[in-house]
Amino acid sequence: MLNLVRSFQSPTFARGLRRLIELPDDASAEEIRGTLGPEGEDLIVHVTATWETIGVLLFHGELTIDIIDDFFSGPILLSWRKLLPYTTDLRKRYQRETWSEWFQWLAEGMMEREQLSPPVPAYIAHRHWKKKAL
Repeated sequence: MLNLVRSFQSPTFARGLRRLIELPDDASAEEIRGTLGPEGEDLIVHVTATWETIGVLLFHGELTIDIIDDFFSGPILLSWRKLLPYTTDLRKRYQRETWSEWFQWLAEGMMEREQLSPPVPAYIAHRHWKKKAL
């Protein structure tokens, strides 16, 4: 699990996530392309491939939803919200409805989860947690 998490904490992933988060809300696919440029689009591919991988691993039982929620729920949901128009455009362009399919599946699952139980920051939810004696 530690190796998996480390693979998501690479400098490339961090750069891509930062570029993604800085995208304007409700930007069209064309605006996203113009803002990112080719190098930025490469970084976005890296981030979305990571979310895609996490979705597949969750589906096959290699990760739990609780682990994903603790590590990535905010970035996953923000990524999907920002990239939905871009993803839709890529699906049309390449005639592949499966483009980012597991990313969408993961994001939609996280949205449903948050509708049932709104997120509570760890510093509040686990405020009274006591480390067990070793």
